[in-house]
Amino acid sequence: MKYYLNSNDKMVYAFDSEELANKWFEQLPEGKGAFRIMTDEEISRHLQPEKYMTKSEKLLRKRKDAICLARYQFLTMAELSFDKNKDALISVIEKNFNGKSLIKLRNYLQESQSFSLTSEELWNLLTNILQIDPDKLFNSWEEAQEF
Repeated sequence: MKYYLNSNDKMVYAFDSEELANKWFEQLPEGKGAFRIMTDEEISRHLQPEKYMTKSEKLLRKRKDAICLARYQFLTMAELSFDKNKDALISVIEKNFNGKSLIKLRNYLQESQSFSLTSEELWNLLTNILQIDPDKLFNSWEEAQEF
């Protein structure tokens, strides 16, 4: 497999052979000029980006990849996995947050129909305030999809 990088749009193109790539390039208005063969390291980074990520980048990616939970799934998970019902969570929020963060998180918990781990306030509540280990949180989050 031959990998090429388009220097204009940074898109990667893969071809079974250099001959196929050249035939394809000939049909393009910009020709082959915008493309270059990728190095082995670039190919590796493209195919296996997680190998090159820091721990914090991997954690952020995992948070983004986690699906949203419906309201009932999140509240059931909180109560079964962390012994916190909605009222207990709101109490924790009111004790540990103030100002805009308090209002935003309290309203999120009270009104939202879906919950995402990309919410910084929710992540902070669960991992820092409630001190839930991220691995346990991800496992509980996955289990909650079955509720």
